[in-house]
Amino acid sequence: MGATVLTGKKAGAFQAADGEWMFALFERTYEKNCYPHIDNWSAIAFGRYADVMRRVFRHASSCEGGMLQSRAGYIKPENYVTTWRSLLAKPFRLPDQVIRLDVSQSFRAAIPEASLDDVRSSLTAAGFAERLDEVVGGKAEVSLHRDAALLESIYGESGALSAWRVLQEHDCGSVLVDADLHLPSRNPSALERMPAVRCYKIDDENRLVSFDGKPWVNAGWQYSAIGSFITEAAYQLEMEAPGFAKMGIPAYRELLTGAGRLPDDTVISVTRLPDGLEDYCARIADELAVLLGLSDIQGQAPAQFSFRFGDVPAEPRGSAMYKLCNLRDQQVMWAIPDNAPVKVASHETPCTDLAQLILELG
Repeated sequence: MGATVLTGKKAGAFQAADGEWMFALFERTYEKNCYPHIDNWSAIAFGRYADVMRRVFRHASSCEGGMLQSRAGYIKPENYVTTWRSLLAKPFRLPDQVIRLDVSQSFRAAIPEASLDDVRSSLTAAGFAERLDEVVGGKAEVSLHRDAALLESIYGESGALSAWRVLQEHDCGSVLVDADLHLPSRNPSALERMPAVRCYKIDDENRLVSFDGKPWVNAGWQYSAIGSFITEAAYQLEMEAPGFAKMGIPAYRELLTGAGRLPDDTVISVTRLPDGLEDYCARIADELAVLLGLSDIQGQAPAQFSFRFGDVPAEPRGSAMYKLCNLRDQQVMWAIPDNAPVKVASHETPCTDLAQLILELG
């Protein structure tokens, strides 16, 4: 599998001119399917705590499906987030330096010519329109500390370019930041922020979920559903209640793993082509209707049609069940019987996989 293997992490930090702490995150990696395995450092994030943590959560979502691993194998996303929190709490000092924002066609240019329009947009949106000519002219020389906000507008989480173009792992000093830096402390009751989540298995892979009483949606394969939870829910909850990720992600995984099968009496209502969807979505609905015996003689589904989940043939794989699971959320509504038993998210604190956490810290 073409996974990325993570072999090291480092966090650097400095206090910008406005007094805010800025962070640079570095990872050492190699590609599993490329030989020989030579790992290299690269800056993966630059910005304030909330912004670099957003990138951490995006990378954590890749851990669940195995696209980001350690030498020892799979990484649990909650452990990945926890180790980064530990490193961010005690980062190395990132001394000031002059960074030249050269513009060229080079792949490693600080600003590639092909990205100039995006850089202009980023600078303008961040309030640096007066420095456009200086930057896009390729002659700007900026201070890492004094011009941190400008650099963040280009290389931060919302910027046009990646931080590896201007920052290197060896830019970090060998001295840790002192007690001036205080990150939000872990909230012991963070798991109480867990949404009211309910879940059923549509088939072996796909999971039907509902958050806080909202309509049921097919969240996709389990690893994908967990990845979406990490980026769309766990990140924001971690910012509100630090420590949520460590407890909330495994609780959500446990919910999806232990979910029961969707009741046969569930009524599924399909709209062939809701406004705003592409024509191919209607073709999927047509193919499903044919397999269920609900299409017309031309093989077209009605504009709206309904059926029981128990009437969907599960075999052969790739036919009716496959079509059902590939309908867009806008096309399908799931009406589950009121008395059906359902798996709900636990608010108990899960155990920590200490052995893997030690590997991650290494």
